[in-house]
Amino acid sequence: MASQRDVMRVLFRRHMGNESAVIRAYADAERRGEVSRKSNDYAIDAEEYARRLLADAKKKGWISEYR
Repeated sequence: MASQRDVMRVLFRRHMGNESAVIRAYADAERRGEVSRKSNDYAIDAEEYARRLLADAKKKGWISEYR
């Protein structure tokens, strides 16, 4: 299974940086079982998790603006 970072990077490129589309696509991938979390202790839904993951990616620099 691909890592969360790998999936997010692919989706970010595929959707040309459109954050709403990336979040929807990541949440859909999670629901299909294409990407998973180690835990969900706080019962965060897939869309909110994708939103937080994208924000973290941009903050930490492992994803950058679409080019």
